[in-house]
Amino acid sequence: GAARPADRSLARTSEQAPYQKNQLLPPTMAAPAAVAAPSGPAAGGAGPAAVPAPAGGVAPSAVAAAAAAAAGGPVQRLGPAASAMPGYSPTNASLYVGDLAPSVAEPDLFALFNVVGSVSSIRVCRDAMTRRSLGYAYVNFHSPQDAERAIEALNFSQIKGRACRIMWSQRDPYLRKSGKGNIFVKNLHESVDHKMLYDTFSLFGDILSCKVAVDQSGKSKGYGYVHFTEEESAKKAIDKVNGMVIEGLQVYVGPFQRRNERRSASEWTNCYVKNLPEDWDSDKLKELMGKYGEVVSAVVMTNADGTSKRFGFVNFAKPEEAKAAVDALNGVAFAEDGGLNFDDKDATFAASSTKDEEEDGEEKKEEGEAAKEAPKAADAAAADKPKAEAPKEGEEAAAAAEGEEKKDDKPFVRRLFVGRAQKKSERMRELREQYEARRQERLSKFQGVNLYVKNLDDTVDDARLREEFSKHGTITSARVMKDRKNVSKGFGFVCFATPEDANKAVEEMNGAMINSKPIYVALAQRKEVRRAQMEAQYARAAGVGRGRVRGQSDAA
Repeated sequence: GAARPADRSLARTSEQAPYQKNQLLPPTMAAPAAVAAPSGPAAGGAGPAAVPAPAGGVAPSAVAAAAAAAAGGPVQRLGPAASAMPGYSPTNASLYVGDLAPSVAEPDLFALFNVVGSVSSIRVCRDAMTRRSLGYAYVNFHSPQDAERAIEALNFSQIKGRACRIMWSQRDPYLRKSGKGNIFVKNLHESVDHKMLYDTFSLFGDILSCKVAVDQSGKSKGYGYVHFTEEESAKKAIDKVNGMVIEGLQVYVGPFQRRNERRSASEWTNCYVKNLPEDWDSDKLKELMGKYGEVVSAVVMTNADGTSKRFGFVNFAKPEEAKAAVDALNGVAFAEDGGLNFDDKDATFAASSTKDEEEDGEEKKEEGEAAKEAPKAADAAAADKPKAEAPKEGEEAAAAAEGEEKKDDKPFVRRLFVGRAQKKSERMRELREQYEARRQERLSKFQGVNLYVKNLDDTVDDARLREEFSKHGTITSARVMKDRKNVSKGFGFVCFATPEDANKAVEEMNGAMINSKPIYVALAQRKEVRRAQMEAQYARAAGVGRGRVRGQSDAA
């Protein structure tokens, strides 16, 4: 099956036609000088194979140099024997190319792969909405031998600063999705790349996929994945490599587990403690927590000068002991003498409720090892509140409808926070879910009664906006949105008590003049809803246009 690019069943990928060999390349990405590579199999048998000398007596180094010029870097012939890789078939000429930089497009891949053999078509898979690259592509050759040579010559080579992964394209996703034979490797040295990881584990069996996780800058995150075709190979690799020292670090190797298969939230033993008095040290914290169970370790995080950061971690021996400490201590108020006042307890107290400004803390690197490794300062602060995001129009509408929040006049009481210690990714995921739930509740509350008003004169303020719309019904709030310099943005929101009043105001106020400017009035919508409507309208208009052109062509 070399017809992969013609498959349009990928729901999230673009419907754009695959890149064809005979298309004109942009001037900056012109194809390299034509070199007719032989269609016979690569020489050398198993192991990395050199690029065969093409017809006309051109040396293999010339082919590599041309590919290097097209890719922006040296082509490293680092790949394994293609015939030994999963998915190999004498008739398969379709390749999967992964770990691509976002800027890599079809001409870039054509310029590189066409040096090795005659390319039939290329498609970089893109998000259907944003048109951004999904980081992988499919390259089809006319000849399976050319595809085999491409894997052996170009696998793990650099394309725009990133090492690509090339595999045979497989239509059956069972092997990938089953998880069988997939292992997780962590505590990798930053110098370990895809190729080094592959070389380490290829001794134990055929590898379907192998990668080291990297950040946006291309720096290793210290862990990776190796997917074997056989489960026995994975077990053998775990037995032999787990605990091995690679580049000076002892690595952990174990079976890969999906997130929903990992240890449940009810089995945690590590607690995060916050709002500690400045004079509390690790011994004082351990003494307090020891009343609720066996404490394995306890630490109060400190600054470079030894002063307390006023938060810490406590690890219990059993999950039930950690839960008992949270139930008993979270939300307990501090007395004037610095002790705990157990008569004043707010069980709903959350880390985000604190009003003091603490220095950034560090998250624990491994659950259950609070006192062993210093956590990262930026992550403890992230537990306090979600990252600030620019509000979308629908969110601004709901915020405007609610009006300004009333200030809390209650006296401030310092309380102890004790909760489950979480990794940053888990904590941020929960905060996003909570934020999204509150946002949806707020937006649904004002659905159908909140109006969006734009093209407002700069002199129109909240009071004037309310005055203009008040004759159409009861208004619960009216606000003109302003920037940080308190200058009007030219739009605002008016919220009515009933949908009937809101609809009436839309009919009568849309196009009305305020300070010699015609205003636009409509029901406030979330950005994604409005975008979906516009796309649907565009699709219908495009369909009508194609129908007219087709009809005119038939008539002609």
